[in-house]
Amino acid sequence: MPVLLTDHFALSGDELSFQQAESIKTQGGKLITVGNGPFIVDLAGLRRANSVTVAVLMAWYRQAVLQDKAIKFVNISVDLLNIIEFSGLRDLLLDGQAEEQLN
Repeated sequence: MPVLLTDHFALSGDELSFQQAESIKTQGGKLITVGNGPFIVDLAGLRRANSVTVAVLMAWYRQAVLQDKAIKFVNISVDLLNIIEFSGLRDLLLDGQAEEQLN
């Protein structure tokens, strides 16, 4: 099942592929540009995580910061959290969120 992004900033599907990443990144970028924020990105529906997922989250984070808008990622799976931590991006992307808010 392909990954989908709703207008309410919820990702769902199996695993974000390289082929889908640009489209999903662009969709989220449009939501950030036209919305007022703060943006809550719900990752509960994403079944598997990979480095492509982290790259898209990072792109959304950068875009939100450049537009002076807040963005928060919630319902992060253990696998995605591990990739974020391994990449050294926990403090940046998760902004001190407590462990219980992530899983």
